[in-house]
Amino acid sequence: MGFTNTLNLAMPELPDLEVIKRVLNHRIVDKKIEKVEILQPLVFRCTFDQFVNQLQSHSITQVNRRGKFLIFDFDTDAHVVIHPMLGGRLQLCQINERLKKRTCFRWQFLDGTEFRYFDDNFMGRIYLVQGNDFSPIPQFADLGPEPLDANLSLQLFQQRLKHHPGMIKNILTNQKFLAGIGNAYADEILFAAGIHPFRKRPSLTTEEIEKLYHFTRSVLGKAIEILSQRMGEVIEVEIRDFLKVHRRGGEPCPVCGTKISEVSPNKRITSFCRNCQK
Repeated sequence: MGFTNTLNLAMPELPDLEVIKRVLNHRIVDKKIEKVEILQPLVFRCTFDQFVNQLQSHSITQVNRRGKFLIFDFDTDAHVVIHPMLGGRLQLCQINERLKKRTCFRWQFLDGTEFRYFDDNFMGRIYLVQGNDFSPIPQFADLGPEPLDANLSLQLFQQRLKHHPGMIKNILTNQKFLAGIGNAYADEILFAAGIHPFRKRPSLTTEEIEKLYHFTRSVLGKAIEILSQRMGEVIEVEIRDFLKVHRRGGEPCPVCGTKISEVSPNKRITSFCRNCQK
């Protein structure tokens, strides 16, 4: 089924979190939280009393996504912001289901269901925001446009790209350029566009930039479709087996058959085809 062991998870990216957001809007919006339980303190960037008092006996009105952050709006002026980072995962289950290792908090609903957050390495972050001032959250204010936003035109994409002279994969994963793309989908976008990940931005032709823009949107959009079909409401799983090059080093390229290359500069895996990506 392509479900990855939670001990070897990759960071959730835009397609994963977009599908999770949609499931949560369907499953937990308008539900009142009957009980809040905090189990692990390391991920919280607010006091426990604040977290419990602002949420318990209140209802979730909407779940939003901004880049790699999930935002839970409540019927007060409170918002919970979750940045899962590398090992953070979310779960919907019954109250009596056994807790996963390193579950950090749980919200219990009157209908016998729960929403939980667990984190294998405690790298994720949980924030509590009052009102609409999200500026205290690191990186949040600097996020670039959403890649699938209808307002992100080719012209705007080209203009923003001019401000980033470095290697193209680093630019794609720079959240100030575009919000939500990480290591895995940067590899997939560049493979689809036929662009080598270590090319410097000034070396890209106008045609290549246009391809990069279109494949950024199409690769992410297609991934959302696939994940929507395959995840269902089991939101804690990771499904990456449909990716064409990422983490497939040594396997044949699905286009030309050349062995996929895999390197790890700065301990970050980059997968690409030396023949297809020029």
